[in-house]
Amino acid sequence: MSEHKPIQDALIPDEVTPDMLVTLLPSAQAVLKASAKYLAAVRKMMLTASKKTYVDRYGNIDPITEVLYDTASLAQKTLDAGLAMETMLSKPLKSREIVMLSDLRAAFTKTEES
Repeated sequence: MSEHKPIQDALIPDEVTPDMLVTLLPSAQAVLKASAKYLAAVRKMMLTASKKTYVDRYGNIDPITEVLYDTASLAQKTLDAGLAMETMLSKPLKSREIVMLSDLRAAFTKTEES
């Protein structure tokens, strides 16, 4: 039985999204949508914008309230990751440029801190 290898679509200069990446977009968008929905719901339960502000205002935080703030933080990070995945899938060349610039800036920051 012959092994079928997927054919990678070539990117053209105006960066049309390759078919193989387009098929992944709905999954990335689902991550983004679920994170946004959760974040909107949990923020309605939060009394302050951050856990630090809550502790500063009320002096301490109970485990249940802490879970709200911690999961809100995770949802924000997941939302950011979902947006990054969607962007990377739809514009792979531009995304790679952004990642490379970010890595370069981080490397300079580390060098300056040394």
